[in-house]
Amino acid sequence: MGIQTRKIFGMALLIVCLGFYALAGVYVAVSYLPEHWLIQLAYYTVAGIGWALPARSLLTWIYAPQAE
Repeated sequence: MGIQTRKIFGMALLIVCLGFYALAGVYVAVSYLPEHWLIQLAYYTVAGIGWALPARSLLTWIYAPQAE
């Protein structure tokens, strides 16, 4: 797979996955979290940072040198 194809495919996948992650995060917050501001602050902080690890793996794959 060429680098340009990998970039297009990877970025599209990243956008779609982040959209689902955001929807799932809001669903969990609305459905299961109590209405206490401190709990919500902690949850949204962890959830806001939590997408970075899977995204880092995907970005590493996108920008990896092409095998000859």
